[in-house]
Amino acid sequence: MNGLPADNPRPPAPRRWRWMGPGLALVVLGGTGLYALVHPRSPSAQEPAPAEPLAPLSPTARPSTPAPRPATPMAQAPSPVAAPPPSDVDAEQKTRREAARQSARQYRAGRFNAFFRKEVFVEELARDGASRIDGLRGELADPTALQQLPADARFMENKPEPVLERMAMIDLLFELAPNEPAARDAMTSLALSPIDSGLSDSVKKGLVGEKYDLLFRLAQVDRQLAVDTYTRLDNPRLKSLLREALMAGLAESGASPAEVQRMTAHL
Repeated sequence: MNGLPADNPRPPAPRRWRWMGPGLALVVLGGTGLYALVHPRSPSAQEPAPAEPLAPLSPTARPSTPAPRPATPMAQAPSPVAAPPPSDVDAEQKTRREAARQSARQYRAGRFNAFFRKEVFVEELARDGASRIDGLRGELADPTALQQLPADARFMENKPEPVLERMAMIDLLFELAPNEPAARDAMTSLALSPIDSGLSDSVKKGLVGEKYDLLFRLAQVDRQLAVDTYTRLDNPRLKSLLREALMAGLAESGASPAEVQRMTAHL
Protein backbone atom coordinates (compact mmCIF):
# COMPACT_ATOMS: atom_id res chain seq x y z
CA MET A 1 0.00 0.00 0.00
CA ASN A 2 1.58 3.26 -1.09
CA GLY A 3 1.62 6.38 1.01
CA LEU A 4 -1.15 8.93 0.93
CA PRO A 5 -0.74 12.52 -0.22
CA ALA A 6 0.33 14.79 2.61
CA ASP A 7 -2.45 17.28 1.91
CA ASN A 8 -5.24 14.83 2.57
CA PRO A 9 -6.78 15.72 5.98
CA ARG A 10 -7.63 13.14 8.57
CA PRO A 11 -11.40 12.47 8.66
CA PRO A 12 -13.38 14.54 11.13
CA ALA A 13 -14.64 12.88 14.29
CA PRO A 14 -18.12 11.40 13.75
CA ARG A 15 -21.23 12.91 15.27
CA ARG A 16 -23.00 10.52 17.56
CA TRP A 17 -23.47 7.18 15.81
CA ARG A 18 -24.08 8.45 12.28
CA TRP A 19 -20.83 9.01 10.44
CA MET A 20 -21.19 11.44 7.56
CA GLY A 21 -19.49 9.32 4.98
CA PRO A 22 -16.03 8.93 3.48
CA GLY A 23 -13.87 11.75 2.36
CA LEU A 24 -10.67 10.44 3.82
CA ALA A 25 -7.14 10.29 2.57
CA LEU A 26 -6.22 8.00 -0.32
CA VAL A 27 -4.73 4.55 0.34
CA VAL A 28 -2.72 2.96 -2.42
CA LEU A 29 -1.82 -0.66 -1.92
CA GLY A 30 1.37 -2.17 -3.20
CA GLY A 31 0.93 -4.51 -6.10
CA THR A 32 1.94 -8.12 -5.97
CA GLY A 33 4.52 -9.70 -8.21
CA LEU A 34 3.46 -11.92 -11.06
CA TYR A 35 5.33 -15.11 -11.68
CA ALA A 36 5.27 -17.22 -14.88
CA LEU A 37 5.42 -20.98 -14.86
CA VAL A 38 8.02 -22.39 -17.24
CA HIS A 39 7.39 -25.91 -18.41
CA PRO A 40 10.50 -28.00 -19.30
CA ARG A 41 10.88 -28.84 -22.91
CA SER A 42 10.39 -32.43 -23.95
CA PRO A 43 13.67 -34.36 -24.44
CA SER A 44 14.71 -34.85 -28.03
CA ALA A 45 14.02 -38.22 -29.62
CA GLN A 46 16.81 -40.74 -29.39
CA GLU A 47 18.62 -41.99 -32.48
CA PRO A 48 17.04 -45.23 -33.71
CA ALA A 49 19.13 -48.36 -33.24
CA PRO A 50 20.74 -49.63 -36.43
CA ALA A 51 18.74 -52.33 -38.12
CA GLU A 52 20.18 -55.81 -38.01
CA PRO A 53 21.35 -57.21 -41.43
CA LEU A 54 18.86 -59.49 -43.09
CA ALA A 55 19.83 -63.13 -43.42
CA PRO A 56 20.10 -64.39 -47.03
CA LEU A 57 17.09 -66.27 -48.30
CA SER A 58 17.35 -69.97 -48.76
CA PRO A 59 16.92 -71.12 -52.36
CA THR A 60 13.84 -73.05 -51.30
CA ALA A 61 12.40 -70.48 -48.99
CA ARG A 62 9.46 -68.43 -50.20
CA PRO A 63 9.31 -64.84 -49.22
CA SER A 64 6.60 -64.26 -46.64
CA THR A 65 3.84 -61.87 -47.45
CA PRO A 66 4.10 -58.88 -45.11
CA ALA A 67 1.10 -58.39 -42.84
CA PRO A 68 -0.99 -55.34 -43.70
CA ARG A 69 -0.30 -52.36 -41.47
CA PRO A 70 -3.26 -50.98 -39.57
CA ALA A 71 -4.57 -47.75 -40.94
CA THR A 72 -3.66 -44.72 -38.88
CA PRO A 73 -6.81 -43.01 -37.65
CA MET A 74 -7.17 -39.45 -38.82
CA ALA A 75 -6.80 -36.84 -36.09
CA GLN A 76 -10.11 -35.26 -35.25
CA ALA A 77 -10.43 -31.60 -34.42
CA PRO A 78 -11.39 -31.13 -30.76
CA SER A 79 -15.02 -30.25 -30.36
CA PRO A 80 -15.66 -26.90 -28.67
CA VAL A 81 -16.22 -27.27 -24.95
CA ALA A 82 -19.32 -25.52 -23.73
CA ALA A 83 -18.96 -23.19 -20.77
CA PRO A 84 -20.03 -24.92 -17.57
CA PRO A 85 -23.36 -23.79 -16.20
CA PRO A 86 -23.22 -21.60 -13.08
CA SER A 87 -22.98 -23.70 -9.96
CA ASP A 88 -25.68 -23.80 -7.36
CA VAL A 89 -23.32 -22.02 -4.96
CA ASP A 90 -22.89 -19.06 -7.34
CA ALA A 91 -26.62 -18.84 -7.91
CA GLU A 92 -27.30 -18.95 -4.18
CA GLN A 93 -24.73 -16.23 -3.50
CA LYS A 94 -26.25 -14.04 -6.22
CA THR A 95 -29.68 -14.48 -4.62
CA ARG A 96 -28.32 -13.58 -1.19
CA ARG A 97 -26.63 -10.44 -2.47
CA GLU A 98 -29.76 -9.29 -4.27
CA ALA A 99 -31.75 -9.83 -1.05
CA ALA A 100 -29.14 -7.74 0.81
CA ARG A 101 -29.55 -4.87 -1.65
CA GLN A 102 -33.32 -5.02 -1.30
CA SER A 103 -33.06 -4.94 2.49
CA ALA A 104 -30.76 -1.92 2.36
CA ARG A 105 -33.20 -0.05 0.12
CA GLN A 106 -36.15 -0.89 2.37
CA TYR A 107 -34.20 0.22 5.43
CA ARG A 108 -33.25 3.53 3.85
CA ALA A 109 -36.80 4.23 2.70
CA GLY A 110 -38.27 3.21 6.04
CA ARG A 111 -36.24 5.69 8.06
CA PHE A 112 -38.15 8.51 6.38
CA ASN A 113 -41.51 6.86 7.11
CA ALA A 114 -43.25 7.73 10.37
CA PHE A 115 -44.85 4.27 10.48
CA PHE A 116 -41.58 2.39 10.02
CA ARG A 117 -40.65 0.26 13.05
CA LYS A 118 -36.93 -0.38 12.91
CA GLU A 119 -36.99 -2.99 15.66
CA VAL A 120 -39.54 -5.11 13.80
CA PHE A 121 -37.60 -4.77 10.54
CA VAL A 122 -34.32 -5.84 12.16
CA GLU A 123 -36.06 -8.73 13.91
CA GLU A 124 -37.45 -10.00 10.63
CA LEU A 125 -34.04 -9.54 9.02
CA ALA A 126 -32.40 -11.59 11.77
CA ARG A 127 -34.67 -14.54 10.99
CA ASP A 128 -32.65 -15.14 7.82
CA GLY A 129 -29.55 -15.35 10.02
CA ALA A 130 -26.27 -16.13 8.32
CA SER A 131 -27.86 -16.08 4.85
CA ARG A 132 -28.67 -12.36 4.96
CA ILE A 133 -25.40 -11.46 6.70
CA ASP A 134 -23.45 -13.36 4.05
CA GLY A 135 -25.23 -11.35 1.37
CA LEU A 136 -24.35 -8.06 3.07
CA ARG A 137 -20.73 -9.12 3.41
CA GLY A 138 -20.56 -10.18 -0.24
CA GLU A 139 -21.98 -6.87 -1.48
CA LEU A 140 -19.66 -4.72 0.65
CA ALA A 141 -16.63 -6.80 -0.33
CA ASP A 142 -17.32 -6.13 -4.03
CA PRO A 143 -16.36 -2.57 -5.10
CA THR A 144 -18.06 -2.84 -8.52
CA ALA A 145 -20.82 -0.39 -7.56
CA LEU A 146 -18.23 2.24 -6.60
CA GLN A 147 -16.18 1.58 -9.74
CA GLN A 148 -19.15 2.53 -11.90
CA LEU A 149 -19.30 6.05 -10.41
CA PRO A 150 -17.79 9.02 -12.28
CA ALA A 151 -14.17 9.77 -11.50
CA ASP A 152 -15.13 13.13 -9.96
CA ALA A 153 -17.82 11.68 -7.66
CA ARG A 154 -17.88 13.28 -4.21
CA PHE A 155 -18.79 11.34 -1.09
CA MET A 156 -19.03 14.11 1.50
CA GLU A 157 -21.92 15.95 -0.11
CA ASN A 158 -24.61 14.86 -2.55
CA LYS A 159 -23.67 11.23 -2.02
CA PRO A 160 -24.42 9.00 -5.05
CA GLU A 161 -27.04 6.30 -4.69
CA PRO A 162 -24.54 3.38 -4.56
CA VAL A 163 -22.71 5.07 -1.68
CA LEU A 164 -25.94 5.58 0.28
CA GLU A 165 -26.94 1.98 -0.37
CA ARG A 166 -23.62 0.64 0.91
CA MET A 167 -23.85 2.88 3.99
CA ALA A 168 -27.28 1.36 4.70
CA MET A 169 -25.73 -2.11 4.49
CA ILE A 170 -23.20 -1.16 7.16
CA ASP A 171 -26.13 0.16 9.22
CA LEU A 172 -27.82 -3.24 8.94
CA LEU A 173 -24.68 -5.09 10.06
CA PHE A 174 -24.47 -2.70 13.00
CA GLU A 175 -28.09 -3.37 13.94
CA LEU A 176 -27.59 -7.14 13.73
CA ALA A 177 -24.19 -7.24 15.44
CA PRO A 178 -25.30 -7.13 19.13
CA ASN A 179 -27.08 -10.50 18.82
CA GLU A 180 -25.40 -12.02 15.76
CA PRO A 181 -21.72 -13.07 16.01
CA ALA A 182 -21.71 -13.57 12.23
CA ALA A 183 -22.44 -9.86 11.76
CA ARG A 184 -19.50 -8.92 14.00
CA ASP A 185 -17.28 -11.30 12.05
CA ALA A 186 -18.41 -9.69 8.79
CA MET A 187 -17.60 -6.20 10.10
CA THR A 188 -14.15 -7.38 11.22
CA SER A 189 -13.29 -9.08 7.93
CA LEU A 190 -14.44 -6.08 5.89
CA ALA A 191 -12.38 -3.68 8.01
CA LEU A 192 -9.28 -5.84 7.54
CA SER A 193 -9.74 -6.68 3.85
CA PRO A 194 -7.01 -5.23 1.58
CA ILE A 195 -7.72 -2.54 -0.98
CA ASP A 196 -6.73 -3.29 -4.57
CA SER A 197 -4.01 -0.89 -5.71
CA GLY A 198 -5.44 -0.93 -9.24
CA LEU A 199 -8.65 0.83 -8.21
CA SER A 200 -9.21 4.51 -8.95
CA ASP A 201 -8.55 7.15 -6.30
CA SER A 202 -12.23 7.84 -5.72
CA VAL A 203 -13.00 4.15 -5.15
CA LYS A 204 -10.07 3.83 -2.72
CA LYS A 205 -11.32 6.82 -0.76
CA GLY A 206 -14.79 5.32 -0.61
CA LEU A 207 -13.45 2.00 0.69
CA VAL A 208 -11.30 3.69 3.33
CA GLY A 209 -14.37 5.67 4.45
CA GLU A 210 -16.33 2.43 4.79
CA LYS A 211 -13.58 0.92 6.94
CA TYR A 212 -13.73 4.03 9.13
CA ASP A 213 -17.46 3.57 9.56
CA LEU A 214 -17.14 -0.18 10.22
CA LEU A 215 -14.52 0.25 12.95
CA PHE A 216 -16.45 3.12 14.54
CA ARG A 217 -19.61 0.96 14.71
CA LEU A 218 -17.77 -2.17 15.82
CA ALA A 219 -16.31 -0.31 18.81
CA GLN A 220 -19.83 0.49 19.98
CA VAL A 221 -20.87 -3.17 19.85
CA ASP A 222 -17.74 -4.97 21.09
CA ARG A 223 -14.96 -2.77 22.47
CA GLN A 224 -12.28 -5.43 22.76
CA LEU A 225 -13.01 -6.87 19.31
CA ALA A 226 -12.65 -3.39 17.82
CA VAL A 227 -9.29 -2.88 19.55
CA ASP A 228 -8.09 -6.29 18.40
CA THR A 229 -9.24 -5.56 14.85
CA TYR A 230 -7.39 -2.24 14.82
CA THR A 231 -4.25 -3.98 16.10
CA ARG A 232 -4.37 -6.41 13.18
CA LEU A 233 -4.26 -3.65 10.55
CA ASP A 234 -0.92 -4.03 8.78
CA ASN A 235 -0.65 -0.65 7.07
CA PRO A 236 0.67 2.26 9.19
CA ARG A 237 -1.08 4.94 7.12
CA LEU A 238 -4.41 3.17 7.33
CA LYS A 239 -3.99 2.70 11.08
CA SER A 240 -3.30 6.41 11.42
CA LEU A 241 -6.53 7.25 9.59
CA LEU A 242 -8.65 4.74 11.50
CA ARG A 243 -7.30 5.48 15.00
CA GLU A 244 -9.78 8.32 15.44
CA ALA A 245 -12.63 6.00 14.40
CA LEU A 246 -11.61 3.56 17.14
CA MET A 247 -11.32 6.28 19.81
CA ALA A 248 -14.64 7.88 18.86
CA GLY A 249 -16.40 4.52 18.76
CA LEU A 250 -15.12 3.55 22.20
CA ALA A 251 -16.27 6.88 23.62
CA GLU A 252 -19.65 6.51 21.93
CA SER A 253 -20.04 3.06 23.49
CA GLY A 254 -20.03 4.66 26.94
CA ALA A 255 -16.45 3.92 27.90
CA SER A 256 -14.90 6.48 30.22
CA PRO A 257 -11.76 8.37 29.13
CA ALA A 258 -9.75 6.34 31.63
CA GLU A 259 -11.06 3.09 30.20
CA VAL A 260 -10.35 4.20 26.63
CA GLN A 261 -6.83 5.08 27.68
CA ARG A 262 -6.37 1.70 29.35
CA MET A 263 -7.63 -0.23 26.33
CA THR A 264 -5.53 1.68 23.79
CA ALA A 265 -2.34 2.30 25.77
CA HIS A 266 -0.47 -0.41 23.83
CA LEU A 267 -1.43 0.91 20.39
